[in-house]
Amino acid sequence: MTKVERELLGKRISNIIKQSKEDWQELKEQIYAQGYQSYYTCQKQFEYPIKMLIRKLSPDEAQLLINEWKSRRERIQFDNDEDYLKRYEAYIMEELVSRASKATYYM
Repeated sequence: MTKVERELLGKRISNIIKQSKEDWQELKEQIYAQGYQSYYTCQKQFEYPIKMLIRKLSPDEAQLLINEWKSRRERIQFDNDEDYLKRYEAYIMEELVSRASKATYYM
């Protein structure tokens, strides 16, 4: 995540974790038990909160994220703004899994 993305999304991602403590614990346990997987079954529990995080962004915040994504040449580019926001849903899920993976070391 870039500095702009961390500033805009970091606390919101942390809030999803705090509001979903049981799902967060289950995700950490799945990572610990199964090792690296491309998908953990309990990720499904985070899909709706992530969608709501994106939908609750103000138009200015959403545009800031879109512009940030576009500024990164190594990232895939899309034809419309809605596709950028959908990609951020997946990007946030990746960040959640990454945080959970790091947290398994403290279990």
